[in-house]
Amino acid sequence: MSTTEPYQDRSGRPRPVRRASALAYRPFRIYFIGSLLAMNALRLGAVAQGLLIWDLTGSVLSLGIIAAAVALPMMIVNVFGGVLADRFEARNILGGSSLVGAALLVTLGILDLNGIVQPWHVVTIAVMSGLVAGADQPSRQAYFPSLVPASALKSAITINGSLLASASVVAPTLGGLLIAAAATHVGFFVAAGGWVAMFIATLFLPRRGSSKNQRSVIRELATGFSFIRNHRVLLVLMVLTFSNMLMGLGGSACSLRMSISSEVVPGKLASCFLQLASGRHAGKLILGAAAAFSATMLLVANSPSLWFGMALAAVAHFGNGMFNISALVAVQLRVPDAIRGRVMGVFAISQSIGLLGGLWTGALAAAIGLRAGMLVGPIILLALIFTVFVTQRKVRELHEDPALHG
Repeated sequence: MSTTEPYQDRSGRPRPVRRASALAYRPFRIYFIGSLLAMNALRLGAVAQGLLIWDLTGSVLSLGIIAAAVALPMMIVNVFGGVLADRFEARNILGGSSLVGAALLVTLGILDLNGIVQPWHVVTIAVMSGLVAGADQPSRQAYFPSLVPASALKSAITINGSLLASASVVAPTLGGLLIAAAATHVGFFVAAGGWVAMFIATLFLPRRGSSKNQRSVIRELATGFSFIRNHRVLLVLMVLTFSNMLMGLGGSACSLRMSISSEVVPGKLASCFLQLASGRHAGKLILGAAAAFSATMLLVANSPSLWFGMALAAVAHFGNGMFNISALVAVQLRVPDAIRGRVMGVFAISQSIGLLGGLWTGALAAAIGLRAGMLVGPIILLALIFTVFVTQRKVRELHEDPALHG
């Protein structure tokens, strides 16, 4: 299904398309259900792995090792996974990665159930899971825009962007209760079921198509990087997104964990708000939301009470959701479909970087103190946002729709 529609009025000038809901289209509804279960499976599997390695070792360091074991291979494969998403049928990659992800979780569940699991088993599965997720993410970002027309693309992007954020809260909460009531191996088996559901969903989805002009992997990879480098807006948004995940979420990980229940409603409100917004002031919205998130995290880090911290965290999550989804909308609307996988593969690295954010936070907190350590990331982000606002006019005056303002 084409993602482009006419942008001309009677005078021949560009005009925005009329907005529609992505959920009005059957292919996207199928994709949404499968992705909802898959994203929760991804998070539930991570929770179960963390609890299992803690039971086996009792070491805080082992938790960091597991996070790095997932994030590092994911970052490497993200980029090359984007090439695969453009070169081959993205739907098939999604289906294949879902099956492999399910098989890995079932394997770990069986080892755990039989009492023969060892720490190196968990680390090895974590590395392989990172490789699978690294291929899955850019394929997902390249594929779902093909399921809706241009009029519903913004809706599709905001809905897709909210899936992982929701799963980050729902899966740990329900998964923790499930594992506490049963055992870690049950968590692995349930998570595997989520990946199987995604595989089944791909069987009912249309093909996106693949590139007919295939060159070497390196040259195709260079095309994606060149496109980002030559489009200043995309380059700046990429830097902001990476910095936000590393400095904002990583730098404030401790304070956010104490109020993780404050994330779901604000995240959903941000998604709904963005679907209704006109996009005329997208640049100011992106920068303002990022600044609001960082500034609020400074307050969260110094919150005098848990309840006040949770209220502030809700505001922070609203700002973070606004920033992430609005930036993603602006990027997706500017990427040609032929290289969408390669470009979005680079942006997908930001999710992997977020997993590593807690590592430098812990080291910094140990060196200068917990509260002082949590202030560093947001302060750096605020300085970066101010610099972008002052020096990058195209970003500051960005319209969501490239047909109206590039």
